[in-house]
Amino acid sequence: MKRNLLLVMALAASTSAYAEVPVFAAKCGAGLNVDTNPKGQVRMNGALAKTTTHPDGQITAKSAGAYVDITPKGSEPPYVTYTAKDKSNGPCEILGFAAPGGGAAAASKGPSHTERAGQGQFDARGDIPCSEGGGKVRQCAFEVAREGGGSATVKVSLPSGKTRFIFFDKGQALGADLSQADGDMTFKATKQGDVFKIRAGKEYYEIFEAVVFGG
Repeated sequence: MKRNLLLVMALAASTSAYAEVPVFAAKCGAGLNVDTNPKGQVRMNGALAKTTTHPDGQITAKSAGAYVDITPKGSEPPYVTYTAKDKSNGPCEILGFAAPGGGAAAASKGPSHTERAGQGQFDARGDIPCSEGGGKVRQCAFEVAREGGGSATVKVSLPSGKTRFIFFDKGQALGADLSQADGDMTFKATKQGDVFKIRAGKEYYEIFEAVVFGG
């Protein structure tokens, strides 16, 4: 059952809004609710979580064996993913968001590409080159939820049976749902021609521009 969450009106002023914990409320999977406040605190199912801010600005919150990874996007709702205690993972649904300097508002007029991917609603499917753990590059199944303008969430099924969500914003590879449970949270992306070459932890992906933009 969704709970109604009252969001505060604004973030405190800062030289870098992206460096702060954004003010939002989210539902992550079946049993994890997350909300934050202007003090930079993150609560997971009501319990105050321990937070770590990484050099790239991503924020990891941990409580009771579960992780939440928050990627701030300034005046737009953040990307939020979770890894539960049982190692299940995926994108979180943003229920509400308070933009810096603005009032509390719904996250969007409709579900974002990240939310649709988390709900299993995809626009296209196919195969892309990928590898994990330094293994041989092979074809891996993908599904993509698009929002237009180069914003999309790509879900990849790895040879081990694990899934990985990779996020794109305005034609740029923004990040993946990596967590401390993966052991390596490094994310690097380059583009050669119309191919995004991505390293996410110990995994490697080649994602064609057409996957993200469509067509």
